[in-house]
Formats: sequence, C-alpha cells, structure tokens
Amino acid sequence: MNSLVEFAVSFYVGEVRDYLLYSKLAERFRNSDVGAVLEETARTEREHALFWEEFLRRRGVEPPSPGGPPLLHLLLGRLLGIYLIPLLEMGETGAYTRYYRFLKEKGEELSEEEKEKLRSIILEELSHEDFFRRKVEALGLANVRDLVLGTNDGLVELLGVVVGLSAVYRDRPELVGISGVVVGLAGAISMGAGAFISVRSQRQVNEAVREKERILSDLRGAPFTEGVAPEENEIRSALLTGFAYLLGVVFPVSPFFLTDSSPVALLLSISLALVVLSGVGALVALASGLPFRRKITEMVAVAGFAAGVSYLLGALVRSLFGLDL
Repeated sequence: MNSLVEFAVSFYVGEVRDYLLYSKLAERFRNSDVGAVLEETARTEREHALFWEEFLRRRGVEPPSPGGPPLLHLLLGRLLGIYLIPLLEMGETGAYTRYYRFLKEKGEELSEEEKEKLRSIILEELSHEDFFRRKVEALGLANVRDLVLGTNDGLVELLGVVVGLSAVYRDRPELVGISGVVVGLAGAISMGAGAFISVRSQRQVNEAVREKERILSDLRGAPFTEGVAPEENEIRSALLTGFAYLLGVVFPVSPFFLTDSSPVALLLSISLALVVLSGVGALVALASGLPFRRKITEMVAVAGFAAGVSYLLGALVRSLFGLDL
C-alpha cells in the first residue's frame, strides 16, 4: 500500500468516525444552534467520507470498516457537555491542516477534480472551525484549553519534585508534602505572573497598532474601522493559569499528607498522576485528532522519564550529603 492510499484510508476512517461522533453529539444539543450546526457538520463529514471512499475504490482499494465512534469520545462528550466545544474547535483546526499538507505534498498524484474537491473540503473544515471558535468566544470558554494544559504542566512538574524529594526524605513524607506545596505555590504565582505580563503586553501592543491605524486613517481622510476581535483579560488569564497549575499540584502532592510512609505515598502519587495524565492525554488527542493510545503513551512516557531522572538526582543528593531523613 503506497503512502497516498495510506493517507486516504486514515482520512476515510477519521471522517466516518467524525460523522458518527457529531451525529451523537447533535442529539445531546438538540433544539439549539450548537445542535443544528453539529447536525450540518455531521452531514458534511459524511460527504467527505464518501469522497475518500470513492477515492480509494478508483485506486482498486476496498475501504476498511471504520467501526463505530470512539467510545471515549462519546464519554467525554457526555461528561463535558458544552465544554467539549473548545476541543471540537481544535479538532477541526487539525483536520484542515492535515488536508492542506496532503494537498501540497501529494497534489501531483491527484486528478484536477480530486484537487478541486479537496480544496472544497478544506474550506468546509475551515468553516466548521470558525463556527466553533465563535461559539467558544460567545460562551466564554476560550480558556478551557489553557486550563487543561496548565493542569498538565503543574502535574508533571510537581510529580518530578515529589519523586526527587522522596529519594531524599524516604522516611519523612510530610516533608515531601510540605516542600511540594511550597514549590507548587511558588510555581502557580510565577505562572500567573507570567500570564499576566504576557497578556497585558500583547494588549498594549494591539492598542498601539490600533492607535497607529487610527492616526493614519485620520490623516488620509479615510474612515477607521476598529476590529472586533476579543482580547483576553490579563487578570482573568493570570488567575486561571495559576489555578490550573495548582490543580495539577494537588494530585501528586496530596498522598504525602495521607500516609506515614514515603514509598506508599509515592506509589499513590504516581498512580494518581498517571490517571490524570491519561485523562489530559485523551482530551488533547480528541482536540488534535491524534490516536488516543499514542498520545496517552507519549504523555505518560515523558512524565515517567522526568520522574525517573528526578528520583536519581534525589538519590544522588542524599548520597553526596549523607542525608538520613
């Protein structure tokens, strides 16, 4: 099977599953504008799947059975409700990006009719992404992705901290927990301050650009039309970033206050971290269109590597300084 057909098979399976997923989600948001767009999106995804089905058959390849919609996707849809919308927006962004890359890389192997249809599909995916983006802004959900990713940052960093400290304070889990809280609070304040400065600076730059455009319009005697793009509030961004980081801190740190044994606390900490990382990985996979197993494995492997190195560093410190705590 050549690479062109491999791409087409993956696109076909993805479009069929998206069609089934959007159909199911449309039932959940029935009698709303979100539900109506989800129904329309489902119909469009079905048309895209038919295109790839015909694409494969013209090349003598029988389309594989795509199965049903991913159960984890449906479960997330049921659990998250309206908060799934930001992830759908990210998924649509991934879809048109993959198609555009395919068109650029494999365009010479496609007929003119296929290239034209693929361009049409990309435009439709862009339209879906635009709707979901506007809905995210209208519902005030623009920070949901930041919350998910901020939680992941806090979790991975603090997991490394408590694992490393566990090698130093093997018999003092409360010291590991207290140290983790101090590091977590400092990290949350630092992350929040960084977000505040970043968002505030960007807003100030945008204001300067608008002022420049306003002056140029006035000098040229032309009407000035100010853009309506929403701007993020720096205080809200700082608070959300800090809260997301602290949320990630809770899982790896809390077990050290619940037991008198550092090894037991460490086992609980790692277990909780892996469960939460798997959930975050599932959300990121849903948003980006990546395979669930691959994304979850990637995130767990990175966290495991960080924890392993941290433990070795902690053991080295304990040995070098002759600590017996």
